[in-house]
Amino acid sequence: MTRLMSLDVGSKTIGVAVSDPWKITVRPLTTVARKTISADAQQICHLMDEQHVDKLIVGMPRHLGGERSDTLDFIEPLVQYLETVSEIPIEWAEERLSTKYAEKLMAEAGLSLAERRKKRNEFSAAVILQWHLEESQ
Repeated sequence: MTRLMSLDVGSKTIGVAVSDPWKITVRPLTTVARKTISADAQQICHLMDEQHVDKLIVGMPRHLGGERSDTLDFIEPLVQYLETVSEIPIEWAEERLSTKYAEKLMAEAGLSLAERRKKRNEFSAAVILQWHLEESQ
């Protein structure tokens, strides 16, 4: 059985989340420290293989008004590189306010401020993936 994986790509880290094999629930998986595009892609491909992923969902940052965010400048090259080194299909997904919602979930779960800082991107990736699954149903 295969899973979906999502990424919340930041300038310093990449949050990663996965679905269960039935694509019903999601969970934060890990946070990857950014190095180079090729090293980042290699680590993501390794995680996709390890988790038996059949589709990758990448959060697309946009401003609240829908305009393109400047952060796409460092996300798009990674996605383009992943498309050349992996056969896994990649899909963009809405990510506006995902970090705010992730912060709320972590606070409600009782995570300390330090833990919330460390896990922010992977929880945001989980929110992005959950929203994607809800839209797909």
